[in-house]
Amino acid sequence: MVNHHGPDEGLWTYAPGIASGIRYLRSLPGVQRVIIIGHSGGAPLMAFYDNVAEHGPAVCDGPEKIYPCPASSLTHLARPDGVILLDPPLGAFHTMSGLDPAVRGEKRTPALDMFSRANGFDDVTGKATYSHRFAREFYAAQSARNDRIVARALTRLRAIEHGKGQFRDDEPFVVPGMGVNAAGARLYQTEPATFMAHTRQPHLLLKADGSTARAIIRSMRPPLGQFARELGTLRQMTQNTTVRSFLAENAIRTTPDFAITADDIVGVQWASSATSTPVNAAGITVPALVMVMTCHYLVVPGEIVYDHLAARDRTYAAVAGASHMFTPCRPQYGDTGMRTFDFVAAWLAQPGRF
Repeated sequence: MVNHHGPDEGLWTYAPGIASGIRYLRSLPGVQRVIIIGHSGGAPLMAFYDNVAEHGPAVCDGPEKIYPCPASSLTHLARPDGVILLDPPLGAFHTMSGLDPAVRGEKRTPALDMFSRANGFDDVTGKATYSHRFAREFYAAQSARNDRIVARALTRLRAIEHGKGQFRDDEPFVVPGMGVNAAGARLYQTEPATFMAHTRQPHLLLKADGSTARAIIRSMRPPLGQFARELGTLRQMTQNTTVRSFLAENAIRTTPDFAITADDIVGVQWASSATSTPVNAAGITVPALVMVMTCHYLVVPGEIVYDHLAARDRTYAAVAGASHMFTPCRPQYGDTGMRTFDFVAAWLAQPGRF
């Protein structure tokens, strides 16, 4: 366990501690390989770490980055021998995907309100059925609002750097209607059968009876419309951060054709963020395992990460009936936690892998 006690301004602040941990493990008698594992928000961190460890800090401080990493602090990181990403989100995009385009000052724009009955939301069941037109306009407005917020943050950064900010080093940055963690305005939360519903290609499915199959992986998650009750709150539906932290961790560029479909996410400039899991996965050449839980919403993001991996030895596996925390979402799925980590153990022990 590596505890970090410094300023939290980007995933790179954790990298030196991880490197120290890897070096320490390699100093122990009998240790031949060190594999790093990231679960949930830890997955973007470990993808970032391995990419920089393998290729150097130039991969995260190029001109395409909205907020480049501090290259001087990321040299000579200890390289791991493998990477395991469990239910990986997509880095900065995860926060952007919760941005509410209906927020406009103290009022909401009715035509863009995903929590409105008029647009297809049922506030009793938490389910929704949105029209194609509403989804198209929602995503276009979400992308446009994201561009405005990123531009505002960059304007404030320039002011800080020229001595015209509220403080010399940083300043508060508040984004109303930008969800925290799983909260936010996400159509895939309230209409899971339509958005991020299944993979494009067949993958390995670990079934409840212990057998396996290759199949299109379908998310079994229930609709999560309870965030309608959190509208306007500081705790769940507002990013209450700083200019530098927002740019380092949550800023990513999208294009006007941005959309989340049943099996893909389009219109995202993955390389614009140093925390982007897909762009960092493209630098992972060591053996890599991506595992997703079918009772969560990361089935499609997991495939996007898998598709970007540079590793010749790469695996995508889905655990039927597992929730994000590895527990079964229904009793009939049995011990999904054991099934998850038995597979991890078998993957690690595969002859010739390392």
